Amino acid sequence: MCNPAAYAVFQVASAVNDYNNASNAAKATNANSEANAARIRNEAIYSDNALIRRKERETEKTSLQKFQTNIKAKKLLSEAKVGIGEKNIGGNITDTLLGDIERQRGFAFSTIDSNYENYVRSIDENREAANRGYVNQVLALPRAVRPSFLPYALKAAGNVALTYASVKAPATPVGQTTGYTKEGINLDSLYSGLS
Repeated sequence: MCNPAAYAVFQVASAVNDYNNASNAAKATNANSEANAARIRNEAIYSDNALIRRKERETEKTSLQKFQTNIKAKKLLSEAKVGIGEKNIGGNITDTLLGDIERQRGFAFSTIDSNYENYVRSIDENREAANRGYVNQVLALPRAVRPSFLPYALKAAGNVALTYASVKAPATPVGQTTGYTKEGINLDSLYSGLS
């Protein structure tokens, strides 16, 4: 068998090496997770900004639609007033005709507002869903805890102790027998300890 001191040095060196390997693996896992988390955060920011820009474009589009609808309604209202004036029509029919034009403008505005609110609500829900998805991706990244040296040291100490115990037999106290004789087992010495 090999020298117990050399074995002890080998066991301690092996424990230190195993600890360093586990520690480096934990560092590499954490560094990789941090890099992936940074990439996911950048994707989340880009995606959120894109959704915000879509919302802004929809706001501009809605404003333009309202403006065009308002111009169209005013033009129609003025044409109706001129036509009524030229034909010399008056009374309730005039009020009804002008009221219908105003009502149509109100319905158009209501439809535009409703469509805008639905679109904005949809974009907000998409933003929340995308945020949840990105947060879940970050939370799912593996994280490693740096190991403690204690288990590695205890394992090395146990291996060294077992080696020393197996190499060097324990000494028997002077004056005591082991319970064995040349002929076999000395039963008297075995039973004397029981009484």
